[in-house]
Amino acid sequence: MTLSKLVWNSFVFGYGTLVLPAFLLLAFIRKPNFRRLNAEDKKELVAARERLWNLERQPFGLHHRFCVLRCGAKLHYVESIQREQTSTSNLVIFMHGYPDSYALWKRYLQNPRLATRATLIAVDLPGFGGSDSMDRYGPAEVMEAITEFILKMREKYVSDDNSSSSSSSSRVVVVAHDWGAMVGFRLAAEAPQLADHFILGNCIHPPLAVSNVKTRLASAGQMVRTWLRSPLKVRLLRRAFRNITPLLRQLVKSGYVFVFNLPFPMANLIGHVGDYWWFRYLNAVSTHPDPPKPLSGVHGAELLAGSVGPSLRECPTALKDSELTYSDSVRRRARTGGFQDKISFYRHGLAFAPWEKSLEALWELDQLQQRKGRQRSASCAAIFDTGPEGSLQAPTTVIWGKGDVAIENAIALEGFRDYFGVKNSQVVVVSDCGHWSPLEKQGAPIFENAIEWAVEGGKVSLRNKLGNNYPMAQITSER
Repeated sequence: MTLSKLVWNSFVFGYGTLVLPAFLLLAFIRKPNFRRLNAEDKKELVAARERLWNLERQPFGLHHRFCVLRCGAKLHYVESIQREQTSTSNLVIFMHGYPDSYALWKRYLQNPRLATRATLIAVDLPGFGGSDSMDRYGPAEVMEAITEFILKMREKYVSDDNSSSSSSSSRVVVVAHDWGAMVGFRLAAEAPQLADHFILGNCIHPPLAVSNVKTRLASAGQMVRTWLRSPLKVRLLRRAFRNITPLLRQLVKSGYVFVFNLPFPMANLIGHVGDYWWFRYLNAVSTHPDPPKPLSGVHGAELLAGSVGPSLRECPTALKDSELTYSDSVRRRARTGGFQDKISFYRHGLAFAPWEKSLEALWELDQLQQRKGRQRSASCAAIFDTGPEGSLQAPTTVIWGKGDVAIENAIALEGFRDYFGVKNSQVVVVSDCGHWSPLEKQGAPIFENAIEWAVEGGKVSLRNKLGNNYPMAQITSER
């Protein structure tokens, strides 16, 4: 282990150890009403888990499905097919974030305007919802699984890409939020042929975020060194402090990430407080940055049921011989809501570690690229441009809730245009909207319009599509 790695690990442990008591105080002192479900809430949760996760039912008119991967793992997804499928059908794939599941996308999966334009499917990420757990959640596991899943969904729902006519009319759009968007960013940069457009909400693009952090630290350091040579120029210190202020705010906002990276006996503590206290608190944060009380009723129960996944009631062993059944790992997560699996996304390098694609993935992506060869010019790819490492090589729309409680705007958004490697890409910043932008009043219509626009092929600019109907949305970067 290098010295720098040792120092970083020591900082992670030290800072996480400081933050952990703050969360426990939050649970027991500031927000004690989040700890226990009352009798009515328990009844609502049982009913909500039955609605969302009973494989014999059709939640919101959707159909439960499983995709079996080469490694034997099963990914659970739901599909919405509300029209006769044709050989030129479009496909929209939704991916959720932490701590959610396919249920995050309920509004969109029920949207008739979207359903008439494309087949809609929403997948549970590995370790979430009804999808299998994995031994690790690094790029070699999660990126490979999602890549294989998208390839299988293309094969199942989209026409043969060998046809030049079909390839120009059938479109695949990936819509994702939070950790789903993290996966989406990496796909857009490292496997762009998987989709014709990516629509990603409220998550950092790792190379851009790292670049912004390094730039601010270097700039502040230069100012301090200049001040040391001219101590009377106090304004340099003030400017240096202003430069690193977003980094300090991000350090505070990211306290939970450091807790998640503590040794498991410590990291698991907040996940075992009361009746799903942590998930109930996050569900409420999706509606208010400092929620005074947990969400209740049907809405609160459905959000919690989406976060914790199936209960043992929805995992009957009687269906074990059926293809449509949850695996043993899903049953094992039923009592805890899979807290440990979910936080492993933060622990195993999924965001920053290199993704060394398997031979199977490389071959399948190459075959797909060859079939899509005629589309290359239509994608407006800047073949001869040399963007920074991690540039997005597929058209990408970033929809950003400006009031994000987890991520600093300056770290996530500054310089984004430099990372758009192809045209038809933009950042849409939505005011009066927070981290859960797909769920929020101001953010949801922007997602819906962007999805329609992407499925239709972006024939007009997104700016024209939105028009003056959404004054809270502003396109801040565009290519």
